[in-house]
This record gives sequence, C-alpha cells and structure tokens, in this order.
Amino acid sequence: MQRLQKLPEYYQPRVYIVEDDEAVRDSCAMLIQSSGLSVEAFSSAEEFLRSTAADSCGCLLTDLQLTGCNGLELLKQMKSAGYRLPAILVSGSLDPTTTGCAVEEGAFAILEKPYPVQSLREAVITAIENDSQQRTCK
Repeated sequence: MQRLQKLPEYYQPRVYIVEDDEAVRDSCAMLIQSSGLSVEAFSSAEEFLRSTAADSCGCLLTDLQLTGCNGLELLKQMKSAGYRLPAILVSGSLDPTTTGCAVEEGAFAILEKPYPVQSLREAVITAIENDSQQRTCK
C-alpha cells in the first residue's frame, strides 16, 4: 500500500491481533499480511501482555468478547502498563455504554462486526500512521 511506503525506514510496525476464535484470528492475519504488514497473533489478552513489550510499535487489533480478560480490560491493562499502541476494538455487539468505555480507555477505532474489509484495512493503516507520527521506534 502506498501510504505504508511513506513511513520512515526506521519504523518497523507490527499488527498485534488478539482474538480467541482461531478462524477469525487466522483470517485477520492473512488479510493484514496481504497489505504487506507484519503480524503477531494471540489467542488471549493475557498471552499478548506476557509476550509484547510496552514500547512495541504498530497497532493492536482486539476483539471485545474474549475468553478470560475481555477487550476493554485489555485496554485498561495496557493503559496502566504504559503501552502506546493504538488499539482497534472489534465487536459483534456494541452498545453506547461499551463504546463510551472503549473511548475512555483509549481505543483508537471501534468496528462493529460484520465490517467491510476495507474498513479494517483503513483503520489499521491509519492507526500505524498515527503511531509512527507519535514516536520513534527502533
């Protein structure tokens, strides 16, 4: 994608996917990789938090409804641990209260399932552009 080619050379973003449904996780990973981005996928919020440094660059794509720690709780834990990754929250059951909580916890974007593939790509690319402008990654 042309917009990704404009990122600084030193900036090597990764899209971190947290999704407990393996088929959805794999599908999202393939879609994002087809855009030329690196992906690291996790089956739980806990696994993501154990495996990913707070200073990682790129963006997070997480489902709201996860086994164990849900997407909102993940955003809260990331915020308190000093993560700066822009987070995209996806859900098949959004309501105004949940959306408000997600915004309060720092969600960069919120997508309701089913969403057009282009909406996901656009959200990811915009989040990565925002992240690259907010920091210098090594």
